[in-house]
Amino acid sequence: MNTDTTTARTATGVPGWGARLVSLGGPVLVLYLVVLVASLGGGSLVVQAEYFLVNLVIVVGLQIFIGNSGVLSFGHVAFVAVGAWTYGLMVIDPVLKGNILADPFPFLVDTQLPLWAALLLAVVGGGVLAAIFAPFLMRANGLQAGIATFALLLMVGVVLTYWTKVAPPSGQSMVGIPNALGLQELLYLAIAVIVVSWIYQQTRSARLLRASRESLIAAPASGVHVTWHRVVAFIVSGAVAGLGGALWAETNRVVQASQLGIEYTFILIAMLVLGGRNSLWGAVAGTITFSVLDSLLQLFQSGVVLGPIIVTIPEGARLIILGAVLVLMLLLRPEGLTGGKEFALRRPWDAISRRSIARARRQPGGGAASAPTDAAVAVGARAGDDGSVQ
Repeated sequence: MNTDTTTARTATGVPGWGARLVSLGGPVLVLYLVVLVASLGGGSLVVQAEYFLVNLVIVVGLQIFIGNSGVLSFGHVAFVAVGAWTYGLMVIDPVLKGNILADPFPFLVDTQLPLWAALLLAVVGGGVLAAIFAPFLMRANGLQAGIATFALLLMVGVVLTYWTKVAPPSGQSMVGIPNALGLQELLYLAIAVIVVSWIYQQTRSARLLRASRESLIAAPASGVHVTWHRVVAFIVSGAVAGLGGALWAETNRVVQASQLGIEYTFILIAMLVLGGRNSLWGAVAGTITFSVLDSLLQLFQSGVVLGPIIVTIPEGARLIILGAVLVLMLLLRPEGLTGGKEFALRRPWDAISRRSIARARRQPGGGAASAPTDAAVAVGARAGDDGSVQ
């Protein structure tokens, strides 16, 4: 294979293993440094870092499906809620649980699992719920998919609010969830989720799904079973979101169905869109940026002393500013802060080389081979010496 063809393959999102490992190590290193800085600050910074890590796990779960499929989902917080509920029901003291639940299933009253077993059950709960609905939801595209997944969120919210077999009566809070995980454990779990997402991205199923994201017409024509690969991503994503829900319940210690609704959904999607939904690095960068900006605005909302003056912003201005930042990002950089690209170490002369190749391609009779489509690369096609896809 000639150099031009290799360059073309790299441009389609199938780089060598060195670049792939960098795309994993970069986000993990940045995440570790951010948490390290927060831990050195102590106090409220540690608490904020814990919530940041929980949100990161959920956003990475979102990216596994939305980023690879290109299908917007408003329903992933349903998996978060199921994970939070499953974890809470499994770890709350049986005596307290009997007082919280009005008419529980008999086996729930006396059941109390170890922390790690409850976390695993939350993962299974999120994955199973996704597997039940995926065959129906994954046939939809565009606005239809958004509405269908939003309906799933509403259904789960109603069940967890009014079904007294598993929830407190009248949508009351589920309290008494023990807080047993610290910042270090949450960091390890967040890194594990990033690794899982990265491993999934390397699979053939994920590459085929990204091919359908780029062209929903060309991919099926190349033999890609789009619905099946969406189902796989949806289940993996739901399982990760279930883990995120368990961590959310463990960190928050109180769970209420109204907390896990459309408002939280838009916050998570904003984090993903801000960083760039098409890449794992975008999920990490967006969550970091949004969390830092949100923390700063909360600080200014409480009042910040700058020399002889105290700077404050009105109550509620925080959400307005965050919304304005998201709108500007969508207008000025719709692919997010990362441009939808994975983390990479770029040499200064790489940009010069890319510009030279681009100029050569624009010239009549340029010798550079044209890049094969994502669908062609995903299904194992190769680029011929004349630039054609074979």
